[in-house]
Amino acid sequence: MKQILIGLKPDNIQHTEDKSTLDKLNKVPGFQKLLQTTVGNIMESYAAIEYSAEGININAQSSPRLFTALLGAAKILDVRDIPAFSTDWQYTIGSFTVGEKRKRIVLFSGVADLLNEEELQFMLGHELGHIKCGHITYQMLVESLYMPVADSVIANALISAIKLPLLNWYRISDYTADRAGLLCCQDIRVALSTMIKMAGLPKSFYNQINIPSFIRQAHDFRQQTTMSDKAIKYFSINASFYPWLVDRAAELLNWYESGEYNLIVNKK
Repeated sequence: MKQILIGLKPDNIQHTEDKSTLDKLNKVPGFQKLLQTTVGNIMESYAAIEYSAEGININAQSSPRLFTALLGAAKILDVRDIPAFSTDWQYTIGSFTVGEKRKRIVLFSGVADLLNEEELQFMLGHELGHIKCGHITYQMLVESLYMPVADSVIANALISAIKLPLLNWYRISDYTADRAGLLCCQDIRVALSTMIKMAGLPKSFYNQINIPSFIRQAHDFRQQTTMSDKAIKYFSINASFYPWLVDRAAELLNWYESGEYNLIVNKK
């Protein structure tokens, strides 16, 4: 029986660099205006049109299994404003959330077939974690940097000042969201098996997932501590379109093993 985490606060799960980086960015002159102009006026409209016209809306009638899973995840994490929910045709394991005023979780089609019910809970918990911690506005700004709107609206000087720390935060925000995913599925093995599948394990090997081997790989990755290794990791991770799964697994294991997860789940 999963614990319902009534009163769960962002501060309970936020990675320290998640909050501190956003605090610094919010103090950059012109940054708040940039958020309002780009996300509030442009990206919000884009998201509303793009994702209501594409994919299938998930609700109690169209897909009761997926909709029930979302309601269950939201209950565990004490998210009371249920976001809109839809699919996107990509036969891979992935999801994202859009919308500043009206949040929408978008699930790639492959998730429903390639993950079991508990792994689906981790994915949904991850997205709800982004919502709970106020990440979506900033994530939409990151996405705008790769669209034509960036050339016409965003001042180049401001982009130069914020791009690298914003990209670094974008990766760190997944550390926070993974904690929410773990709190939702409440099984570290489930969280890791989800990441293993996301990292590219062929479907034909799903019946022989080796979690201890993945844990060793994650610990080995974190033990690469030379200055050159750290620099390569920093710039490579920030330049990659998706965060590295082994790095995310290592970070989640650190948090789990620190005892903070148990303090939240076992809080009476």
